[in-house]
Amino acid sequence: MLTKIGNMFVRGWLIQKRLLCKYSFLLLLALPLLFAAGLSRLAKEESGIAAIALYVPKDDATAKQVEERLLGKKSAFRYLSCETGEEAVALVEAGAADAAWLFSEEMEETLRELAEKRRVRPLVKVVERRDSVPLLLARETLSAAVYPAFSYAVYESYVTQDLGLTELTDEMIRQTYESVAVTGSLFAPVYADGSNVETEDVSYVQAPLRGILAIWLVFLGLAAVLSFMQDEERGVYGRLSGVRRFLAFYGVGGVYLLDGTAVLLLCCKLCGVFTDVLREVVCAAVFACCVLAFVNLLRLLCRTPRWIGVILLPLAAAMLALCPIFLDLQKCRAGKRLLPPWYYLQSIHNTRYLYQMAVYTAVLVLIGAVIQRLRKEA
Repeated sequence: MLTKIGNMFVRGWLIQKRLLCKYSFLLLLALPLLFAAGLSRLAKEESGIAAIALYVPKDDATAKQVEERLLGKKSAFRYLSCETGEEAVALVEAGAADAAWLFSEEMEETLRELAEKRRVRPLVKVVERRDSVPLLLARETLSAAVYPAFSYAVYESYVTQDLGLTELTDEMIRQTYESVAVTGSLFAPVYADGSNVETEDVSYVQAPLRGILAIWLVFLGLAAVLSFMQDEERGVYGRLSGVRRFLAFYGVGGVYLLDGTAVLLLCCKLCGVFTDVLREVVCAAVFACCVLAFVNLLRLLCRTPRWIGVILLPLAAAMLALCPIFLDLQKCRAGKRLLPPWYYLQSIHNTRYLYQMAVYTAVLVLIGAVIQRLRKEA
C-alpha cells in the first residue's frame, strides 16, 4: 500500500516537472496572477461605474452638506466638482461625464417650502446623456444624500408651524433633532450561512475576480484534456487499458488543477476577496475535483481535440452568462447547475452549495465511468 502511494507521488512529481518545462503552462499560471495584481492596482485608483459632474453653490450650507455626504464615503461613482452649472453641462456634452447634478441656488429655502407644503420646486437638476442602470443607481444615491436635509426641514416645520414653538432658535431645534437621531444602520447584511458581508473591503472592480478565476480554472482543465489527447495520439498511453487510462487522466489533470487551485487561492488573497482560510481551501479543493470530473466527461464525449476546440467559445459564453459573475439571471436554472463555477461561487458563502457541488462531482465521475465502460464494450 505504501509502495503504491509512493509510486503515485513519484509519477505526480514527474508530471509536475514536465509541466514546469512548458512555457505555455507557465504562461497560463502567470496570466491570472498578473490580472489579479492589475485589478488590485486599479481598485486603488480613482474610478467608477459612472462619472458625475457636480455643481454645488458655495453660499448654500444645505447644498454643501449634501455634497459632503456624497464625497465623504466610498462610492462606485466618480464625482467631478465644477465651478458653474454651465461647466458641468459642458462635461456631459463633451462625454467627460455621464451626468451632471446642478444643485439649486436656494436649496435650503426650497427644502423649507417643500416641508411646509407651500411650493414644490426642483432641488437638483439632473442632466444626462442617456439613461442607464448606473445612472439609475446614481439617482438613488443622490436621493439618499438629500433625504437627511429634507428630514430635518420637515422636523423644523413641524416644531415651528404645527406645534407653534416659534420662540425656539435654530440652534436649539438642531440640537434637539440630533440628540434623538438614531445612530447605526437599519440594515445588517449577512450571507446565507450567517457570516457578515464585508462591503467596505472589496471594491466593485474586484468583485468579478473570483468568477473570472473560476472560469479560468475550467479552461486550465481543458488544457489538461488537450495535452492528454496529444499524448494519446503519440501512443504514450497505448499500453494502458480503458480503466487505467481513465485513471491516468485523473492523475495528469489533477496535477494541472492542483497548480491552478494554488494560483486561484493566491489571486484571491492578493486581490482582497479572500474570506476564511478553511472555507477557501475546502471550496477550492472540491471545485478542483468538480472541474476535473467535468472536463473528463467532456473528453469522453468529444473524443478529439477538434471537438474540444468547437465547444470552447459556447462553454465560455454559457459560464459568463449563467454564472453570477457580472449578472445573476433568474432563468435557466437547469443550465446553471450543469456548470461547476456556479456551484463554487455559491458555495463560498453557503455551505449547502458545497455539498451540492460534491454530489454533482460524484455524479460526473459515475457518468464518466459508465461511458468509459460502454466504450470499452463497444
